[in-house]
Amino acid sequence: MKKFLKITLSLLVLAVVGYFIYVQYQKSASLKNRIHEDAESVLKIGLHDLQKTILVDAFSSPMFYWDHVDFSDNSKDKKDKKNIKKGVNLKPYSLVFYTMKNVKNTLFTTLPINDVEAFNKYAEKYLADRNCVIVEKEYRYALDEKTKLIYAWNDKTLAIAYAPKKSFELCKSVFDDVLLNKKLISETDHPYIQILKDADDHITYLKGKSQVHLNFYDGKAYLSGIIYTDTPNKFNTTIQHSDIPDASLQVYLDANFSNAENKESAAEFLSDFSFFKKNNIDVGTLVEKTTGVLSLAIKGTTQQTDSIVTYEYDDNFEKVETVAVQEKEAPLIYLSIASDTTLKTYFKKQGTIENGVLKALPMYSFYESDTTSLLSFSTQKGAVINTMKTGSYFFSISAEFDRLQEDLKISKADKLAEILKSLRINAQQLEDNKVVLEGNLSAENSSINIISQLFFGLQDLDSIP
Repeated sequence: MKKFLKITLSLLVLAVVGYFIYVQYQKSASLKNRIHEDAESVLKIGLHDLQKTILVDAFSSPMFYWDHVDFSDNSKDKKDKKNIKKGVNLKPYSLVFYTMKNVKNTLFTTLPINDVEAFNKYAEKYLADRNCVIVEKEYRYALDEKTKLIYAWNDKTLAIAYAPKKSFELCKSVFDDVLLNKKLISETDHPYIQILKDADDHITYLKGKSQVHLNFYDGKAYLSGIIYTDTPNKFNTTIQHSDIPDASLQVYLDANFSNAENKESAAEFLSDFSFFKKNNIDVGTLVEKTTGVLSLAIKGTTQQTDSIVTYEYDDNFEKVETVAVQEKEAPLIYLSIASDTTLKTYFKKQGTIENGVLKALPMYSFYESDTTSLLSFSTQKGAVINTMKTGSYFFSISAEFDRLQEDLKISKADKLAEILKSLRINAQQLEDNKVVLEGNLSAENSSINIISQLFFGLQDLDSIP
């Protein structure tokens, strides 16, 4: 009996040691040759760590998973799809994305191809089903218009870009580096590899010395991080913003436009949005006439009137236009922009404000209610904008999802509002160039991992007609 126990214990120790070695190897192997040498920032999603967390959660709360997992989903088509050889592992130990300074608003990722023949066959079928054309040059590439993904590959590597502008030319320099010049980080001692390898967080974001972490637990998701700005005191340590007590959603931001760098980067960022051009607003002028303080709040509902145009035939059988006034319920929204009186004048000149109504947001009528320090709007005429509040966060967002759904009444969002409870995210400027980020997302059910609740909840949303 003792001999049997010794053998069993030895095998158990070997299994634990073997698993530890496997984990340590995968932590490095899944990161090497995945990140461009000149990457500006890196985002790692620990797929293995997430799977391990969910597995532990399933053991502690088996009935939740039993009720939500469809064990009958064993159709021949499903099995055939699982057995298709892809030639590439689309679910690696860790999935790594990176951004490049010279390619704005685009995420890149790189995966090794372990069977080029199988991958080419799979890629041709996959892309043909999506009506994507494969172009043959130094390497092969294809653009998926629907998903905004660009695929490029050679015999050894698959490079993928998520590009909202859907332009291969914008991403070509990066694809050339990865596929032709092999400009990928391979050194284990590189700072990005070292930090990501040691990070046990579910999601890790790096940019230079800056680190942000996101983890999922029972009933909560936690966000934490420290961001180092290029210049000291980039944001204000104390700000004033309009406050709506007990709002279902409240957001405020002090972008500190007294800092010329902030003003310039904000104008560059906003210039990518077609909203401003459509509404005859020059982004540079908008930024110049504001201080960078913006606040938005939702609390309760109000009544608005809609003019509905219909056409009828009169006694002479001529088509005439009739206008009917209809009452509708709208969320009570407060919007404030810190500025001087010149912004109000500019908006009126551009037709952004007509007869005291903000025309740029047509879904609801936003009525002007400006003060000396704020240009304010609300969806209720004569709504009182509450007094200013002083705080230490230059960015803050808070939401109570059940009350927010009551106010907004978004179609199909009832289920999501039943799952989620509240959201809090804050950013604070500390000494020098250090910004502290903290936040949490909480669910109504505190005993089940929040990512599992969201995963199955979103599946349920898809099934709602």
